[in-house]
Amino acid sequence: MEKVTGVVSCLLLIWVVGCGGEKTDDLALARQEFEAGSYTKAEIRLEEFVQKQPQNVEAQCLLAAVYNRRGKTQKLETTAGKLRELGEPAMDKLVSIMNYEPNMAEDMAKVLTVVGESALDALVPILGDPTARMRESAISILTEIGAPAAERLKGALESPDVFTRAGAARILGNIGDTTAVEPLTERLEDGSPHVKIEAAAALYKLGDKSHIDVITDGLGVDLLSARRSAAVAMQDVVEEPPVEPLLKAAEDSDIQVKAAAIRALGKTKDVQAVTPLIEALRSEDDAARSAAADALKEAGELAVMPLVELIGHEKDEGTLYKAVQILGDIGDKRAVEALEKVYAEDTHPLVKQEAANALNKIE
Repeated sequence: MEKVTGVVSCLLLIWVVGCGGEKTDDLALARQEFEAGSYTKAEIRLEEFVQKQPQNVEAQCLLAAVYNRRGKTQKLETTAGKLRELGEPAMDKLVSIMNYEPNMAEDMAKVLTVVGESALDALVPILGDPTARMRESAISILTEIGAPAAERLKGALESPDVFTRAGAARILGNIGDTTAVEPLTERLEDGSPHVKIEAAAALYKLGDKSHIDVITDGLGVDLLSARRSAAVAMQDVVEEPPVEPLLKAAEDSDIQVKAAAIRALGKTKDVQAVTPLIEALRSEDDAARSAAADALKEAGELAVMPLVELIGHEKDEGTLYKAVQILGDIGDKRAVEALEKVYAEDTHPLVKQEAANALNKIE
């Protein structure tokens, strides 16, 4: 009986250490160490492992992630080079990990960026992925890769997939490829308003600002992805967005559209925008409140007196805290008296402290 028990115990140990203490699954152990934050141990184990099994794609991917976490740029680049040599299976594995293992998604995105042009075959199809997270990851990575991706992206403008066409247009604008002006202009006639808006925004970045009406009109279309693209373009791309369509978009039922439109209102520098922004600052939605705070700060001196009036009677601690913070960031001396009153009379410790911070910034 003791002999049988000993055999069973040995078999149970094989997965981790093996009989006699010889390690037989260092890759599993390294993954456990990585997940536990023991990056030094994982690095040592994986470096030994890939010396014995240099063709092991998973090990190379995990080692690259370890180097990224440890800030070892040169070693990361070396490992990215090995992954390039391993070809399509390695690229597919990097994308798979980015998709299905959220704790490593940023690491794999970094590795794919370093791999660069060799990853294009795996990355461009992700522009049409069903999930927004993966599409945005692909856009970010391909933007970082830049010029080497331009020709593939111009080809992707002809894809039958709407998200692929829209994503390709956005990236071409991001990387500033002026050779893309003609194919982007053709996309202004696209059957999808989403693609048309991304093409107009890309052309705006490339210096052709004559199609802003495409973006403005996009704020009111029924297609949600198009409204989101239009609102983000107003927030991030258009230099002097028109106030009227943004005031309407700031009431959109979709919080992404709403928040982007609210932020864009701050760029208008229009007095009409201030009261709606003050109301948004009092919203129960955190995203709307945060966007309003950014917009009021962007609006600058136009927002000072309305904010001074607000802190004179506001009872909600969160709203009061934000308003005080914004006044400090704007730095206008007209707010000093009201801020001193808040500091002297308010009973919320965090608000009182923020009032002191704001006064220090102004004075």
